[in-house]
Amino acid sequence: MLLKPKTKLKFTNDWLKQLKFKEHSDYDLAGHVSAIALKSESGSVFDFYRTNPLEKPENFKLTQLYYKINEARNLVDYFDFIETTRVRIHKQEPGKQIPLHSDDNNVAAKDKEDLRLRMLTALTASSDFVYQFEYQDKYQILSLDQGESIIFDPDRVKHGMMNNSKDKTRYCLVQIFKAYPQQQGLIEFIQKKRIITI
Repeated sequence: MLLKPKTKLKFTNDWLKQLKFKEHSDYDLAGHVSAIALKSESGSVFDFYRTNPLEKPENFKLTQLYYKINEARNLVDYFDFIETTRVRIHKQEPGKQIPLHSDDNNVAAKDKEDLRLRMLTALTASSDFVYQFEYQDKYQILSLDQGESIIFDPDRVKHGMMNNSKDKTRYCLVQIFKAYPQQQGLIEFIQKKRIITI
């Protein structure tokens, strides 16, 4: 249940170095990755979590990062074909490893309208950045080029990330979004082989 969209994004990423990140306190991510939010429940750039078991897009607000950094806003605006809840940028320092884990995003889902998926988009790239996935006892690793994405159900697919580099930092855009109703823009993002300049 891994989808690797054929659309690849092209953008500059030098603006990432000016951002201030905060360590995650989530037990799967604590000590392994820090983050800053583009969209959060409270509207704070340092709010990474949810208070309700079922995340509804209307309960989440864009943060000051969206309004102050044009490149960040352009990224979010490009993905207007999905209805997002939490949108964050993760920063993983050299030598850090996020262990394989699954989440409980969809425990409150009663039907497909409640289903939430996760999309990761690589903001930096290296062969030392290893994305790990496990689904139905099948283990898969892959590297993403800058601007490539991967979509998965975070409850059913175990996921983890290793930064095996000695000197490069991995940055990744992490979006949680409504799986249904499927939008034409998302279908095209997945199916059309193209490069979109942001």
